[in-house]
Amino acid sequence: MTVAAPKPDRRVRWIGWIWPLGLLLIAWLIAPLRAGATYPGMPCTARADTVFSLASYTLFFIPTAAALLVLSRRLIPAAVRRGLRAWAAGLIAVAIAVAIVFLAFAGVSADRRPNRTGEQAIGCPTLGAGLQALHCWRDDTTIEINVFGQRPLDIVAIQGMANALAAAKQDATLYEAFVLDTTDPTVAGISNARLFVLQAPGLTDFADLCLSERQAKLREVQSHRIGFYRYSARQSPPVNAFFLRDAGSGGEVGYEVIDFLHGPTALPYVRPADLQPAESAYLDRVTNAAATLNQDLDRETQRPSPPGALVAMRQDFTRLTADLVNAPPRLVLYRDSRLKRFLENYDLILTAEESAAQGNSSQSIHSSAYEDHRQHYYQEAQVARLIGYLYLQEPGQAFTDDQLSTVNWAVF
Repeated sequence: MTVAAPKPDRRVRWIGWIWPLGLLLIAWLIAPLRAGATYPGMPCTARADTVFSLASYTLFFIPTAAALLVLSRRLIPAAVRRGLRAWAAGLIAVAIAVAIVFLAFAGVSADRRPNRTGEQAIGCPTLGAGLQALHCWRDDTTIEINVFGQRPLDIVAIQGMANALAAAKQDATLYEAFVLDTTDPTVAGISNARLFVLQAPGLTDFADLCLSERQAKLREVQSHRIGFYRYSARQSPPVNAFFLRDAGSGGEVGYEVIDFLHGPTALPYVRPADLQPAESAYLDRVTNAAATLNQDLDRETQRPSPPGALVAMRQDFTRLTADLVNAPPRLVLYRDSRLKRFLENYDLILTAEESAAQGNSSQSIHSSAYEDHRQHYYQEAQVARLIGYLYLQEPGQAFTDDQLSTVNWAVF
């Protein structure tokens, strides 16, 4: 007599078919936790990130559930019935791996999309000079750390802080260490790379969503930064300097700079207390002249260039060069060194453009002068006052363009 096998309980059969939904439920619980950790103190952005994560988890769940059901309802039972224990164990391992991969990587949100850095949290180094490393990240050959420290009050303390931060750069091609005056995790938990992605609406999947919150977070983080160290071997010119931010009584932003490429020497890009009205006015004229000349150069190098661009370029250069001849006594060296080099290099570019307009070849001189302009002088409108402050505070000392280019990275 043959006894029919008992039919499995209906609830057991249902569980056998719907059990992968538990995996999706776990994924949905992970999404807000991960978003909150990624964007501390940013509820709007974290909620938007959560929505993207939930949607992507759900989308990727469909093929994941299909694979798990094929394994659990067909392949694994068939291997067990045939006594293929090794096959059964291997298929179970595959099912577990599929579930782990789904939980770890299927939540593709704005924080994990192409336009952001691929930074990963790493262990922080031990720092001296009273500094405490709070959060550290690495992205390929880039290392960034946020540290807590008190603002140094003299050049010896600045030098000590700079040396402590410089000693931790290890083998990074780009290394940035930001000194904060707070240990608040909603500030210290935000990396500069992530802020860069968040501050522009076109760089994330959120578009304009939560833009005001992200801009507010940027301002908040920057308000707690008192200085930073930057080492970059892939920028031109290379940077290896510490910048301590300061502001003058008139609101001008300045920096104390420890430049490890040149000494190290302390280059005080700060507003001098004895800045005279005539000196301030002259630096304003240099700033405006540099901005005008750069705008002329940008128009002329458009292809095609607007009609009359080259003529306007020559006229502005002649007029502004004459306007900058009369410098206050303490800025004569500035006029005869840095400013003179800027104008001479610009004149080379202008001459080359005029030669090219006449059908002559000027590629070699144009390329060299234009490269120098981009490397040393293109940001002159933004840094003219800071460079002028340096000459005022270091009377009688002429600086090379490599030294003066350091201040570009303090501003940008």
